[in-house]
Amino acid sequence: MSFAEILLIAFSLGIDALAVSVSLSIFLKKPDNRQKFRIFFHFGLFQFLFPLIGYYFVRIFHINSGQFGKIAGGIILIILGLKMFSEGLKKDKDEFDKKRDLTRGFSLVLFSSGVSIDALSVGVSMALVNKGIWLLAISAGILTSFMSFLGISYGKVLGVKFGEYSELLGGLILFILGLKIGFF
Repeated sequence: MSFAEILLIAFSLGIDALAVSVSLSIFLKKPDNRQKFRIFFHFGLFQFLFPLIGYYFVRIFHINSGQFGKIAGGIILIILGLKMFSEGLKKDKDEFDKKRDLTRGFSLVLFSSGVSIDALSVGVSMALVNKGIWLLAISAGILTSFMSFLGISYGKVLGVKFGEYSELLGGLILFILGLKIGFF
C-alpha cells in the first residue's frame, strides 16, 4: 500500500471527527482551550488506538484467510465507505444535550469511540489483507487530531454544511480504496 493510499484512508477516518468537532464547536459557542484540547487529543488518540486493536485482534486469534482475506478486507472498506456516505446524506442530525459539557467524562469517551469505530474495522481489514498497520494508525491519529483541532477551533467558520459534505467525500474515498484493495 502506497503512502498516498495510507494518507487517504487516514483522511477518510478523520472526517467523522472533523464533522463532530465542528458540531461541538457550534454547540459550545466559544469552546475554551481545555475543551479544544480534550477534543483533539482524545479523538486523535482513539483514532490511533482503534486500528491497532482491530489489527491485533485478527493477529492474536490467528485469523488467516489468504485470498479470501483480501476480498473480505476490501468489502469491509466498501461497506464502511457506503455507511459513511449514507450518513452524510442524512439531514436530521441528533441534537446534543445542552445542559452539560460534552467534552468531559463518558460523553467524551462516547464521541471518541463513535468517530473511531470505522478505524477498528479498517484495522481488521488491514490484517486480513496482510498490510502493515503502524504507519496507518500513526497517520490516522495525527491527521484526526489536526482535523479535530480545526473543527473545534474554527467550527463556526467551517460551518455545519462542510461537515455533511466531508462525510460524503470520506465515504467515497473508502469505497474506492476498498474496491482497489479487494478486487484489483
